Amino acid sequence: MAQTTGAMSGVDVIVEWTNDGTNWTAITGSVSAISLSGFARQSGEAYTGDGDHAIVGRGKREPLEITVDCVYTETATETFVLAWTQFDTDDGGNFWVRYSPGGGDTGDAAYTSTTGVIINCLPPSAEAAPGDPLMCSFTLKCASIDKSTLASAW
Repeated sequence: MAQTTGAMSGVDVIVEWTNDGTNWTAITGSVSAISLSGFARQSGEAYTGDGDHAIVGRGKREPLEITVDCVYTETATETFVLAWTQFDTDDGGNFWVRYSPGGGDTGDAAYTSTTGVIINCLPPSAEAAPGDPLMCSFTLKCASIDKSTLASAW
């Protein structure tokens, strides 16, 4: 196989969220990173007296955690305040995140979480010396994530 020429960077990613599953709000302007963990398939093994290798079984998939790192602001309509409100007043439930690594154009891949729960919402840490913007994060835990191809741009 020849070396790929289709590599992508995260510079064009678009990130959106909703708490009703229908009305999506773009939060890309304050998001600096999105990372995923979990979603591994459970497995097990058993050994018998005959043979040198395990018998491997497969099970269900683990839940997925989507962590969104964002710039901290105290603006009521921006990411941290909205995530904090959802986390604090609604037990973090009924929340979705979706993103498109290619920028949300027609034909791009898109990943959309199933409904989930915000399991943490971390306020910013602060250091006096540097002038870096303060950062914060929230993590959504959901059952799975769906991959699709966008039929129209977001």
